[in-house]
This record gives sequence, structure tokens and C-alpha cells, in this order.
Amino acid sequence: MPETTAALLTGQARAWQRILAHPFVARTSAGSLPKATFDRWLTEDHYFVLSFRSFLEALSEVAPGDDARKVLAGGLAALVPELELFETEAAERGLDLTAEPSLLNVGYSSYLLASVQEGWPVGITVLYAVEKAYYDAWASVRDSTGPDTQYAGFIANWSSPEFSAYVDQLGELVDREELTPAMTRAFDRVVRFELAFWDLVHG
Repeated sequence: MPETTAALLTGQARAWQRILAHPFVARTSAGSLPKATFDRWLTEDHYFVLSFRSFLEALSEVAPGDDARKVLAGGLAALVPELELFETEAAERGLDLTAEPSLLNVGYSSYLLASVQEGWPVGITVLYAVEKAYYDAWASVRDSTGPDTQYAGFIANWSSPEFSAYVDQLGELVDREELTPAMTRAFDRVVRFELAFWDLVHG
């Protein structure tokens, strides 16, 4: 059912454009994002990635087959260098990664784990939505910035050909499912959480 992801994205077309045009994304692309804003994003997103790892582990336990588990295992493996990147950048910037996260971040992270309780179709939809939003946003930044930007490591992490292929694999898993209202609702929630998260860190 390859129309499943197409229907989800079409239903969020206007909100998706808001993601790509968000001031956080636009100012990162233009190289005008204030250091304090990026620092706030880095500390908040580090907490999110730690929670995201737990979400991936839980989702792997309800995956319907070895091929799906293999895709998720690749996602989990990619989080190791990603977290190292966060830690290296935080050390260079003098940031405390143990700082208390925002309640919005706690809520978003908790929703990820809660979605697994709704079953595989909802959980894989949530995972696809998160990763697709990140890829599309950072790919748009990649296409308008040079390799010497101070955010090059983060841009490369979420806009690489490898990450693109991973997002496509997640989309293929979603497309095996018949679209349900619960999946549509889950996709919508992730989009709203993403926009709210960037609103928060952009200030």
C-alpha cells in the first residue's frame, strides 16, 4: 500500500512547509542562528535522542519480522556516533547536558514511548514522521549552506545519503500497513510536536 505515506504527507502538506520554513531552519541555513539558540537546541535535543533510543528499543520488541527489526537496528546503531557528536559539541561549548529538559521535551519524548503501546502500525508511523521531518528539514539546510558552516556535523548527520536511505526504508515499512485513523492522528501529533519543539528552542 505505497499510498499510505503519500496520504500521510499530503494530509500534512501545509504543516510540512511550516517545518521547512521554520525560523530555526531558515536561520541555520542562512548562518544567522544565534549561538545561544543553537546551544539551547543542542541540550534539548540531546535529551530527546536519549529518549528516542529507548523508543527504538521498545519498538523493536513489537516489530513484525526480522526485516523490520534489521531496519530499526540500523537506526539504533546510528545513534552511537550521533550522541558522541552531541557530547563533543557540548564539551566545546561548555554546555551541561544533564540540565533539566523543558516540559514540552518531556511530553514529546513520553509520547514516543506511549505510541508503542498502540501497536506496531502507530509506532512505525511515529518513527517515520520524526525521521522524515528531520531529514527534510536538514536536507533543505544542506542545499543552501557551505561545508564550512559551524553546524556542518549536524547538517551532515541528518541529510546524508545513508540517512535518506534509512528514512526510505522506514517509509516502506509504513507502506505495508493500511492507513488507519490512529496512524493519521499519530503522524499529526509528531508534526505538531516538531513545530512546537522548534518554537521552543528558537524562543
